[in-house]
Amino acid sequence: MNTNDFGARLALALDASVSVWSAPANGARLGGDWCEAFAISEDELALTVGDVAGHGEAANGTMVAMRSSLVQALWDIRVPSEVLSIANDIALARGEDLIVTAIAGFVNYRLRTLTFANAGHPPPLLLSAEHLAFLEHGPANLPLGVFPKHRAADYAITLPPDAMLVLYTDGITEHDRDPINGQIELGDAARRVFDRQEADAALAISQLTLRKPHGRDDATAMVLRPRFPR
Repeated sequence: MNTNDFGARLALALDASVSVWSAPANGARLGGDWCEAFAISEDELALTVGDVAGHGEAANGTMVAMRSSLVQALWDIRVPSEVLSIANDIALARGEDLIVTAIAGFVNYRLRTLTFANAGHPPPLLLSAEHLAFLEHGPANLPLGVFPKHRAADYAITLPPDAMLVLYTDGITEHDRDPINGQIELGDAARRVFDRQEADAALAISQLTLRKPHGRDDATAMVLRPRFPR
């Protein structure tokens, strides 16, 4: 398991609580999952999560390249679908058999909005005291690395004042090879974590959803609890 100092990096610009949990498959040192969240202005946070098919050092090398390209694109471009198009070019350049799923997005604290695009990745989970919803919009967009022309749809939603956003990889929801039940488990776990106000929300969600060793796939969760200005 490894965690990163996202909270410290964000505190300089935005009032937010971000927690991350990540574990490569089969106890390996490296894996193919990534997640990043970072302030790009006083009002806006960029975020991305993704999963390179495969495991170990080979997947990790590709993951580093994909994560770097997405982070740079998020700094330069404010349209999530265009960010994913750039990442698609990187995926295609690295090999014909490479498949990558990813989400790129922005949280605007002044407007209280989430804007995102999804390239074949499990949908974000949004919670508040009143609601719980997986942000699925019609047919899934294609993963990266499949076709030269990649244009995912852009989606924008207004976030509730008490929002908790969960981004994750399929190692969380498909550890038993049952994605429907995995979504139910994740939703139940996230609700418990939300209600308890867990300090390390990502770790708590992983412990509730992965009660058995997941082993077969990399698994990652990132939880954002923005504190919007009143």
